[in-house]
Amino acid sequence: MADQAGFDVPPTSIAALQALAIASRRGEAHSPRLTAGALKLLEQLLAAPEPAANLSISALAAQHGVNASSLTRLAHALELSGFKALQALFRADATNAAFFSTRAERLLDLGQVPNGNRAPGQQQALWQEEMRNLSRTAEGLDDDALFRAARALIESRRVHIVGQRACFAGAHYLAYYLGYLRSDVRLIDSLGGINLESARELAAGDLVVGISYRPETRVSVDYCQQALEQGATLLALTNHASARLASMTDLTLLASAEGPFFFNPMSSLFVLIEMLLSHTAHELGGEAVASIRRREALIARWQIE
Repeated sequence: MADQAGFDVPPTSIAALQALAIASRRGEAHSPRLTAGALKLLEQLLAAPEPAANLSISALAAQHGVNASSLTRLAHALELSGFKALQALFRADATNAAFFSTRAERLLDLGQVPNGNRAPGQQQALWQEEMRNLSRTAEGLDDDALFRAARALIESRRVHIVGQRACFAGAHYLAYYLGYLRSDVRLIDSLGGINLESARELAAGDLVVGISYRPETRVSVDYCQQALEQGATLLALTNHASARLASMTDLTLLASAEGPFFFNPMSSLFVLIEMLLSHTAHELGGEAVASIRRREALIARWQIE
């Protein structure tokens, strides 16, 4: 219920949790009594809600450099029953259709977005976080999974690559350069409503590469599910181990996408795709060179600039 200041205590939504954090930072009357460390932890959780929604208490604590008990104490200070109740707020927010606008509002309200009036060092916040995203992606990459993914790209009869909305850029990039290395690569772009017709061709021996970031696009997930039902194999490229695509296959490559940005940071996805293409080319060896030369000869013949 709301207290005298109009706060929801305990909070029943991320918006209410955000309001409590702002009130606590300002020292407003009737705001939650949070220690400096607890307030900092709460603001960090709000600035990066995806891990808070999906990681275990121990993993989330390790990510923020605190003990798991700190998360439990924070939940109790907010008059929640415990960590699971706190995490439930983030999970509910992750399924909200207003995912990006909510994130933008939260970052602005919490002062997480650099602007021209702030110290010069804060202008590098996005850059520094993207560097951390790249490092986390490289450090967390499973060499065996990368090898199996490359072999799947090589050995599959056909490769369908699907990624909608922001992920379409990565899907196009992968499809274009994979087409230099092998034949029968198809980019699923939804033009003309051809998704169902394309999926109908898939069968055992084929591979679908599904690229989807939270909040995941239903079309991409449905296409991958249909492909699996018809016997195809799925390679998932996503930013969370708990993503729906990741739950559908044992072949998943993760690209870290965290930080104070209104939308999903995409730099690590492209680096991950570059690693995958490079590994595939190395596995193919001389075949890759021959295939690239054939593609270049065709480009020259058609005088494509």
